[in-house]
Amino acid sequence: MRVVIAYDGSASAGQACALVAGLDWPPGSELVVLSAFQPFLPGGGMPGEIIDPATADLIFNDERATAEATARDGAQRASHPGASIAWEVSEGRPADAILKATRKHTPDLVVVGTRGLGPFRSALLGSVSTELVDHASCPVLVVRTTSIARVILADDGSPAARAAVSLVIDWPVFRDSTIRVVSVAELDDHLMDRMASHAQLGGEAAQRVIERALEGTAVVADQTAARLRAAGRRVEVDVRRGDPAHGVVQAATEWPADLVVLGSRGHAGVEHLHLGSVGRRVLHHVPCSVLVAHAPGSRSPAAGASA
Repeated sequence: MRVVIAYDGSASAGQACALVAGLDWPPGSELVVLSAFQPFLPGGGMPGEIIDPATADLIFNDERATAEATARDGAQRASHPGASIAWEVSEGRPADAILKATRKHTPDLVVVGTRGLGPFRSALLGSVSTELVDHASCPVLVVRTTSIARVILADDGSPAARAAVSLVIDWPVFRDSTIRVVSVAELDDHLMDRMASHAQLGGEAAQRVIERALEGTAVVADQTAARLRAAGRRVEVDVRRGDPAHGVVQAATEWPADLVVLGSRGHAGVEHLHLGSVGRRVLHHVPCSVLVAHAPGSRSPAAGASA
């Protein structure tokens, strides 16, 4: 596998490197640690103020040297036996730097922390997270823990969910994980209450709707669990009802999980891949790491293919 790790020296980025270092990557895997820098020119934006070229060069070189030292530190933290590791720096906006690295390296995965310092300050909580999840040409792993021993696989039977299932089946890093397939029957409690109180329908009609929805959801979860068991994964099934995002977050909190794996919805040939409202709510509210997979055909053709 080929993996790009965004690193800025923060504690959160250190967690990301610790997770990478502890995973069972296939022999011959390539890890690349990336640090970004944006040179700051004091007074450069003030009318009438001019930064002389020598001062500008000093500032640029100092910022680049700091970024290089940070990247080297990240490479040491993320090093893994059997995998090659390299580091590099890039000038520019954090999201642009990461996306540029995905075009250069065509990775199977991008790894980032939830909070950072300097150029990655808003990673996975604001604009950087939105750009990465919506534009990256490969899965994105948002790290909040240093383990993936307990994994929730959010499954609604969609093509995006099937892409997430395929990652858990195909990637050796999940070989020793316990996978809990969580499927949520999306039922509006307010509507169910109205049906139950309706004089002509009565409570039996609402109960039948609930039972059928849960049965269909259970079929989806059981089919996925069977695929995972056939691939040698340890599997549990958790079927719930209600709001899908709330159900996944609640399941991850109650278990508790180290990682949630979910799919992003997208459309081939468009720039935005669109995680979707449910996935975005899970990403921002779940207390553990999140791995976002893309549905088949959802990548932008300009982004390149995974190697």
